[in-house]
Amino acid sequence: MPLCEVCEERAAVATCRICGRHVCEKHISNGICSVCQDLMCQVCGERLSIDVCPFCGRLICRECSVELQPGIRVCKECFPKISELLRKYPQLTHYRRLLPPRTPLKT
Repeated sequence: MPLCEVCEERAAVATCRICGRHVCEKHISNGICSVCQDLMCQVCGERLSIDVCPFCGRLICRECSVELQPGIRVCKECFPKISELLRKYPQLTHYRRLLPPRTPLKT
């Protein structure tokens, strides 16, 4: 029997339904390994994340985010409030240039 691909100490007893890792009983819950659980989208909790929202810091998947530019995504919850967030956090104003040209900053 192979060893757990997470801890490499215990015998693997299950396979992660997302990534296929062979893991021990300590590193699996509801059919998902602990590595995939740590990387799940923090908006929906259903899919693996692909990025981090620069405004709220949550891990986000493709379906729960809006792409401002290739490689730059914002979660779907922060996107409607982007003008307010840019005013609140001036250190993030460099994201303003990524918005569509007709996106007004509400005052």
